[in-house]
Amino acid sequence: MPVLALPEMVRADASNLAGTSLSQLKMQFNIPAGSLETALNTLGRDTGILLSYSTALTTGKVSQGLEGLYTVEDALNLLLSDSGLRATRLDDGSYALEIAELSVFSEQEVQVIYGTVLSRYEFDEAESATGFVTDVDSLPRSVQVLPEQLILDQNATRLTDVLLNAAGVTRTDGFGGSQDDVIIRGMDNNHLFVDGAPVSSRTRMDVANIERVEVVNGPASVLHGQVSPGGLINIITKKPQKDSAHSVQADWDEHGRQKLAIDSTGSLSDKFQYRVIIAREDSESFREVKTEEGATPANTEIYSISPSISFTPDDQNTFTLRLGYSDQNVPIDRGTVAVDDGNGNISVARLPIERRLGSEFSERDGVEKRVQFDFDHEFDNGWKNQFKAGYYEKSFDEYQARPTYGLNGVPANFLQILGLINSGSVQSNGLLLRTADSNLNTQEDDLFISNSISGDFFTGDVEHRLYVGANYTVRGAQRDNGFALQDITGVFSPAPLYSLDLDIVDIYESTRPTYNKRAQTVVHDIDDTYTEYGVSIQNISYLTDRLNLLAGLRYDHFELESETNIFYGDGPFGGTFVPLATPEHREIDSSNDNISAQLGALYELTDGISLYGSFSESFLPNYPDVTSSSQVSDRDFDPEEASQFEIGIKSSFMDDKLRVTASVYELTRENVLTVDNNFVARLNGEEKSKGLELSATMQFIPGLNVLASYTHIDAEIVDDNDDNKDNEGNAPKSVPDNKARVWGSYEVQQGKLAGLGVGFGLEYADERQGDDENRFTLPSYTIYDTAAWYYVPFIADSKLRLQAGVKNLFDKEYYPASINAFRINVGEPRTAYMTARLDF
Repeated sequence: MPVLALPEMVRADASNLAGTSLSQLKMQFNIPAGSLETALNTLGRDTGILLSYSTALTTGKVSQGLEGLYTVEDALNLLLSDSGLRATRLDDGSYALEIAELSVFSEQEVQVIYGTVLSRYEFDEAESATGFVTDVDSLPRSVQVLPEQLILDQNATRLTDVLLNAAGVTRTDGFGGSQDDVIIRGMDNNHLFVDGAPVSSRTRMDVANIERVEVVNGPASVLHGQVSPGGLINIITKKPQKDSAHSVQADWDEHGRQKLAIDSTGSLSDKFQYRVIIAREDSESFREVKTEEGATPANTEIYSISPSISFTPDDQNTFTLRLGYSDQNVPIDRGTVAVDDGNGNISVARLPIERRLGSEFSERDGVEKRVQFDFDHEFDNGWKNQFKAGYYEKSFDEYQARPTYGLNGVPANFLQILGLINSGSVQSNGLLLRTADSNLNTQEDDLFISNSISGDFFTGDVEHRLYVGANYTVRGAQRDNGFALQDITGVFSPAPLYSLDLDIVDIYESTRPTYNKRAQTVVHDIDDTYTEYGVSIQNISYLTDRLNLLAGLRYDHFELESETNIFYGDGPFGGTFVPLATPEHREIDSSNDNISAQLGALYELTDGISLYGSFSESFLPNYPDVTSSSQVSDRDFDPEEASQFEIGIKSSFMDDKLRVTASVYELTRENVLTVDNNFVARLNGEEKSKGLELSATMQFIPGLNVLASYTHIDAEIVDDNDDNKDNEGNAPKSVPDNKARVWGSYEVQQGKLAGLGVGFGLEYADERQGDDENRFTLPSYTIYDTAAWYYVPFIADSKLRLQAGVKNLFDKEYYPASINAFRINVGEPRTAYMTARLDF
């Protein structure tokens, strides 16, 4: 057991302490509000007492913190207040935590509470905005933390489902649903961080491994280098714990979803802890391809395992090694299309929601691997050094029967197809032209190394918390870009000539002819290496008891080395290819530098009400996405740059029973990479987003918890940087003017029904533009979800949670997002589900 170091106010000669019990001594505590587990760990470290408990007891629970002079036992009891837990002092002086027992109004029974903490959706600490753990209410930035409890109560199946609880976050295409992408503050976000390390934008994170998600709204390059301008998403994964805790969870729904997840953690010895998370999903979907051979539902198969081990030789050092492996076969579903009624009016086609316009072979088959090593060292003076080294790799093959064009008539031959192509939408005849293309032998990898030091210091009476860090990142991307080609040599040219192998489908046909997967020809390959290194410094100064100042600066240097081998050149007319006797080799070697800044201040007007303002910047090197395979001649783009001004208010009322955050912002970005018709990459000149965000948590009565957010977004393409287009003044695709998300739950606290909970929520999205040209709109929608659960009394130290619910309760037909008229996501219909989870 650690040696108790007494603070100055209780140090005395041994004679002065004679006859005084250590438990009677008072100590000065300053434990910030946040997760209960963090608060308990802080108390244990500061006092030297040993706390024994299962992490299943503290998962998702929060503490209001503690400040003042208390005995150790009083401090512990105050931290546990309203948690449903109690501490029992053991003979050896340590404390054991257990579920509190509450008497029912009967002299013959004792009812045990099996539920969760009262403030189940609040998590007050984050480190993604500052580099060190900080109370988000003290920061002059909009920072939101989404805890694991939301995943459980809402039965979230994807990371996207979790993120939608945050203000400012809206849906996007997600590459046909195959990856986790969102829009933040009206701008695409395809950069993810896991435990502070960057991963490929094409990752699909299993929610079974998520402890919480931290969302920093607005530019955040000061700490992390290249990030998307709308904000930063940092996924905090589950770590090894000292106390044994295990869970098994099974999920089913009426459309064929099946998933099993196992989580186990504990100590291998006094100094080694482990965690293993295994998940297996084999699910069907409501979406299907129906041909003359029968119906084929879209199928998802994912197997993942995430083992980790920690070595804690003492209180000051922690070494953690985490591994991750995921084998994924997921559908690429481009959704439905928009149709011109013949009078120039374009709207979403009225098709059965189960009808998939791609093929049953449209899928991504890949493997993700991840290794990360962390070393945390705490110095005697309280400063902390954090070292991270990680490697992430994703390899996959993709194939798509890609909906690409409409046709103005029925063609008789290939040349007529070219003359009848309509790139705006499907026409009233319902004819859809599909290409068959692929990304083959694709590998994306990220090597990440960083080190930082942070801690408190004083200048006079002013306290500061300083962060200084540096990181080095190398990202590689290699792929072969393929098309299905047909030989038309001798038909239109005596020289060798190939055309795209196209097929035509009628979107209104319920059953299509049998489709055979097309062989792929590699047209060109690409090998890119992106290198970035940067240095950051950031400081938060507590100038007075009510005024905080946050300032940060970062320098980045990044390089692009690109090699392309072109095996087929452009033919005499569009959609044709000429094989090259000698492949053409092209290289790009470019570099750039960037300086990012952040400055903000927060002033506490009164107890519980604070006003803040901030300025922040971000940058993002531009390189065409792997799907922009035709743009190989000029890929040396200027980096995207963004800046934001924001003011807001953070407030707490009724003893923290109601907490509200409101902010307004103006966000501008320049040199925005866009892809025309999925093939030609170019830069938009400038885009702007102005908006209002509100978020609130409410716990008016014990057991009732409400999480709500509202977002108003005014996004605009200011300069499209293209003389052939007229998008200036248009709204970017898939960005709603208004978006709201509300989720509330109530759990019975006492009596025979203790542990019975219900949840109800809604998601609203305003009308959105379907493409950047603003040729059609996606209708607004409101969908409702409901859930009910019960903690079944089980054997000692175990609890069984049974849950059932319905998503999209009223079976609303809706279209969450789109890329253009040929790629419109289809929302899920009414879906009943069941979940069983055993914690022991």
